[in-house]
Amino acid sequence: MKNSPALLIFIAISAEIASFSFIKSPVFLVTISIIAVLTACYLFRTEAKKPLFASFIIILLTVLCSLRIALILTAPSPETARAEFNAVVTMSSAFGRGQALIVQSSEGDYLVKRPSGEIYSLGETLALKGWIRPFQNVEDNSKFNEAAFWKSKGVMAEIVVSSINKEASEGFNLHSIRQMIHDRFKSIPETMRGYLDAMWTGFRDSELDERHRRWGTSHLLAVSGFHVGLIAGIMECIFYFFRFRSRARGILLSFFMWVYILISGAAPSAVRAACMFQVGIFAGVLGRRVHAVNSVAVAASAMLLYSPFLFWNVGWRLSVIAALTITALSHLILDEKLRSWTWAMIPPAVYFTTYPVAASVFESVPVVGIIINFIAVPFFAFIFPFISLVALFGILQNVTDAGLMLYGYIADFLAWIVPWRIPYNSFLSMFCVLFFYWLMYTALRD
Repeated sequence: MKNSPALLIFIAISAEIASFSFIKSPVFLVTISIIAVLTACYLFRTEAKKPLFASFIIILLTVLCSLRIALILTAPSPETARAEFNAVVTMSSAFGRGQALIVQSSEGDYLVKRPSGEIYSLGETLALKGWIRPFQNVEDNSKFNEAAFWKSKGVMAEIVVSSINKEASEGFNLHSIRQMIHDRFKSIPETMRGYLDAMWTGFRDSELDERHRRWGTSHLLAVSGFHVGLIAGIMECIFYFFRFRSRARGILLSFFMWVYILISGAAPSAVRAACMFQVGIFAGVLGRRVHAVNSVAVAASAMLLYSPFLFWNVGWRLSVIAALTITALSHLILDEKLRSWTWAMIPPAVYFTTYPVAASVFESVPVVGIIINFIAVPFFAFIFPFISLVALFGILQNVTDAGLMLYGYIADFLAWIVPWRIPYNSFLSMFCVLFFYWLMYTALRD
């Protein structure tokens, strides 16, 4: 407990948010959080110098966090009202038979649904007229909950548009820069363009995305801890090579990391990873030792404190589960001084701990993903920086694209050899969840 106190807070507020699907009373939600943290503090009490004081601080922080979360979750939805304002397009994606836009205004973020034939660019200013329509909550947990889905993306309500007009651009913004980078990639060969878009702008090619889902490696196309870690690692090496001082390296690394996060679309999984790295950077600058599991818990708790609806964002949830699995298992291997081959257990462990969420959302997960991830993770750790340099200097683009296509053929061949998929199964999910809880227990018992 002394190494991962934030994990106790994260467990407590996660239990509170999960209970919101069944309990709508803020008093009961806070009570659930308090019971969870009290139980955890008792079970994982340590022989520290001031155990009661440490437990008091953890409980106090949990109560304050749970109060804010309960107030946000139970806040009334916006009322139906007439709307007329200008807003900037921050996201555009296919949704059903049409497309969904997220627009940012001075009053907050809203959803706008439009026909698929209309073309909108990120960073574009729209003059909107219509009606604000609150999302309808779905009580049946087996059905798609549109309210939870869009609120997890920071959207307040939907605007039913009666009039929409494009306004003259007023200079650059982060979203228009992201669109500009995406447009620049259009001259690059198709396969290479798909990977560059995924890494640098967050845009995902539908055909490439479908192939990676078949291979069990779709996480490589979602800007997440893998990509943030690559950027942070490369920048750290550059700053170290030029002999920047520790404090200067920390400041510059933080700056470039957050610029990358914002330009690539600020996906919740990427923001979680950046927050985790930021905790480590601050600890390094201050000369303090940081526990990786605690860093993940701090980042995840801070994000839930800002927006509890992130709990229902599938990408964010998978990212947190994977990060906690990797850090807890790494700590266990180092702490117990296990043999070097045990590091190979990490990819299968992540596969099993994320199975319940992934299989419940996508109905099944490919078995071949266990095999391909052993190849894909180191391959793309090299290939993402390499294709970025190739695109920057405009050399060897066709050769690089052919190499990426060859990788695709190899992955398709492996998927053909191992074609089986594991459908969602409650019994198997229970064992995966228990394994994850055991990993969290090993982190908390220290």
